[in-house]
Amino acid sequence: MTATYLAFAAAVALLIASPGPVVALVIADARRSWPLWTILGGVLSAQVLMISALLMIYLALDLDPVILNWGQILGGLYLIWLGADGLCGGAEETRTVQRTERNYFWRAMAVGLSNPKDILFFLAFLPGFILPTQPFGTQALALIIIWCVIDLSILLAYSLLSRHIATYGSVQRLLDLLPSVFLLGLGLISCLLGVSRMLD
Repeated sequence: MTATYLAFAAAVALLIASPGPVVALVIADARRSWPLWTILGGVLSAQVLMISALLMIYLALDLDPVILNWGQILGGLYLIWLGADGLCGGAEETRTVQRTERNYFWRAMAVGLSNPKDILFFLAFLPGFILPTQPFGTQALALIIIWCVIDLSILLAYSLLSRHIATYGSVQRLLDLLPSVFLLGLGLISCLLGVSRMLD
């Protein structure tokens, strides 16, 4: 079991370290303040998707592809809106109404949950680390904890890195635009993939 959990931890670290929409939010928010609530929202969204996938594995349920395709399109539209909002006015964060900690948390949750295709990833990824000869509940809890600790650690590292490099003026200007462009691009890709699968 130890070898299985170590392999899972290594795979998770590589997966989470790859930049995604939650990482883009953490990098963007870290420029202004400590993004604790953004990180917590992102971590919790991953936990919700992971627990949903584990329940589906345990109950041997299938998801209707049409629901996932519509979810991907709607999630993509939300990412496009976030990216466009950041490019149009996100740099003027002090302009009118300051976001509260709750706003940061729920925005990160929404971004993390915006692509239900992640459940399919979990459904494909997790069974390889579940041994049929061992109790399912114990293994599921261990995998959830491992994912949570690594997810939290990597997002904290991204936050620290963003805050450090943001002290350089040229990098600060790049960090003003890059996360929003990244979210916009991810949203467009998500929408295109969802539409293409609907048309197949």
